[in-house]
Formats: sequence, structure tokens, C-alpha cells
Amino acid sequence: MYLCKNFAHMQTMLRYTYTLLLSMLCLCGAWADSLQISVLTCAPGTDVYAHFGHTAIRLKNLDKQDDIVFNYGCFDYTEEMFVYKFIKGETDYLLEVEPADFFFKRYEYMGVQVDEQVLNITQPEAMNLFRLLVLNLQPENKQYRYSYLYDNCTTRARDMIESALTEEVFYKKSSKRLTARQELHECMQKAPWLRFGIDLVLGEEIDDPTFDKRHQMFIPAHFEAELDSAFIARDGGKLQPLISSKETILQPNPTKEEADTIITPTIVLCIMFIATLFMSIIDFCKRKVTYTLDATLCMTQGIAGILISFLFFCSEHPAVNSNWLVGVFNPLFIAYAAYLIYCIVKKKNNVMAIAYMLIMIAFSITAMFVNQSFDIPTKLVILTLLTRSIFVYATELRIRKRKNNKNVQ
Repeated sequence: MYLCKNFAHMQTMLRYTYTLLLSMLCLCGAWADSLQISVLTCAPGTDVYAHFGHTAIRLKNLDKQDDIVFNYGCFDYTEEMFVYKFIKGETDYLLEVEPADFFFKRYEYMGVQVDEQVLNITQPEAMNLFRLLVLNLQPENKQYRYSYLYDNCTTRARDMIESALTEEVFYKKSSKRLTARQELHECMQKAPWLRFGIDLVLGEEIDDPTFDKRHQMFIPAHFEAELDSAFIARDGGKLQPLISSKETILQPNPTKEEADTIITPTIVLCIMFIATLFMSIIDFCKRKVTYTLDATLCMTQGIAGILISFLFFCSEHPAVNSNWLVGVFNPLFIAYAAYLIYCIVKKKNNVMAIAYMLIMIAFSITAMFVNQSFDIPTKLVILTLLTRSIFVYATELRIRKRKNNKNVQ
């Protein structure tokens, strides 16, 4: 613990020293005639936090070969209650600066591709951006409240670049318009379980059809593509490309790429639906209800609902408070699972079956009219719960009818 604290203290002191040196360079204009600025775009990695890629700003002194990277994607995972704050949407990210070699070695180890786009800007504009970044690097300015949709490492880099330029940047108009959910899905093609989890917790805000080009730039790869075709007005309105050159600094390492997942949520949930349907038909034919199955399904439904409900009611993250799935995934179903266990122990009939079935039917009808998009795995979960609720209620009716007939006889 002592070594960790001293190492962290040493890192802090180095950052302050580095910031002070940069401030002096900026004030004395030491880089004023040979400053090259570029945008670095890192491809998605295999870690959860790296699945959507990364954007950073590189500043290079061509005369003295000084080379640094400004990075808006830093966070302190050793912070007290970090996981809780992250889930609650109270995570503060930081702007940090580091030698370019350190940055490239880290991403070389991760095995991901890094592209560089050199900005076609004037030296006064480059120095202006340098000053803005150094000002943003000061202890009182470097921290910001992270928002994956609206305020992240990519949007910060874009906004800083645009604010440093003397002329407006024009991005090419495109007929292709994606929702935020579709953009996120593109980044998770090899991570179906992560995609399923994100689809469960994010609501209809990310399905907004008015999600425009500027908002689409929250994904690093989309911002990179927009820069490729961007222009800046010069000399009385003459448009010039914003990017003067582009190259790939690091090639991807195939041995570290994420492998295709054979066991996907769609396959698992298809099997679950078929098995549940099969057991429900058997129960109906035998006039009995396997409450153990229902208790398991509802307990799982309720446990998932703890996270979804917490995000819906308590989190500051965007899109989680517009999630219609909170209607069928909430902690109340844990109480229903407990009631089903009571029915098993006491050998009682489930008088709440009709209420559960009506909830599932009401949600299924509502889901057809809301703007929230439900992916295939999510639809399979809802279909499984709906089918089971209908069969349980139908089976309960058959059981009661048979008992009534016996009583009459």
C-alpha cells in the first residue's frame, strides 16, 4: 500500500511538472513556427471500456521532435466507490498529456489499429489550439462529467479543434443517418453479450430518429470518417480539406483481435424459449404447473430489474431513464417469485397468474407502439415470459375446472 501511494504521488508530481513545462512552452511561443497537430483514432479493443474506440489529439514540434498526446479519455479506477459512481453516471473523466511514445506503446500492446489525420490548419490556429489544450489541462479545468453519448473523448477533441479555428468547419452531407443504437451495434459486432446487455439498459432516447450527423460523431470511427470529408473555408469562402494527410500509425494485431462468439444470446434464448414452450405444453396437457420454472424465471426477471430500475430512477447516464423495459424488469418480480415459492411449499394454486399474464400482455402491446427498438434477444426474452404466463394461466383454469367438476359430482 505504501508503494502504491508513493507511485501514485510520483505520477501526480510528474503530471504537474509536465503541465508546467507545457504552459511555459505555450507562453513563450517556443513551438510557434513548427507545430503539427493531428487527430489520432484508435480502433475498438477487446476490453469493455475500449469496445467503442478512442480519440486523442497529437501535437508534434517538427523542428525539435517534441511529440505529445492530449487524451480526454482518462479516469481513475482507484477512486473510492468507482463502480457505483460509474453505474450512477457520476464518473468524472480527465484530460491528461503524455509522450506520444507512451501512447503508441500502450495501443501496440492492446493490438489495435491507430490512424492519424494531420490537420490542414495555419500555425496561428495550431498555437491557439495548443493554448486551449494547455488551459484545459490546468487542475481546475481538466476534469469533466463523462457522458458516453454527448460528452466524451471524441466530442471533446472535436469541440476543441473547432473552437481553435478562425473559420467554420463544414462536414459533408450524407444520406445515411443512424440512430445511436445502430452506431453502438456497429461497434459490438463481435461482442453479442455486451450488445445484449446494453440493449437491456438503454431506452428509446438512443432510437431517436432525429439523431443528426453532429451527434453521430460520439463514436470515434464516425468522427474519423467525417474528418476525411470535412472542409474549412479559406480566403473569402474557398473550401479546403480539413485533413492534409492520413496514415495508419499502428496496424492491428490479429492475434489480439476478439474472437467470434459461437454461443450468442440469440442461440441461448432460442433454446430457452423452446424449452419453456415444451414444458408449458406438457404442464397444460397434464393439468399441472411447474412452479419451480416460474419462480426461476421471475427471480431472474427481478434481479435484472434491480439494475434496470436503479439506472432508470437513479442514474445520470443518458437514455437509461427512457427504458420501457422497466415495466417488465423490476424488483417487484422478486416478490412474485417468493410468492411462487410459497405456492410450492404450501401446495397452493397461483391466484396471481392472471395479473402476471396481463402485465406481460400489456407490455407486449405497448412495445409495438413505442419508439424504442428491441433487438432479437430482447424480443425472445419477452416472448418466453409472455408465452409462459399465458400457458400458466390457461393451465390454472383447467385445474380449477377439473376441481369444480369433481365437487359437483
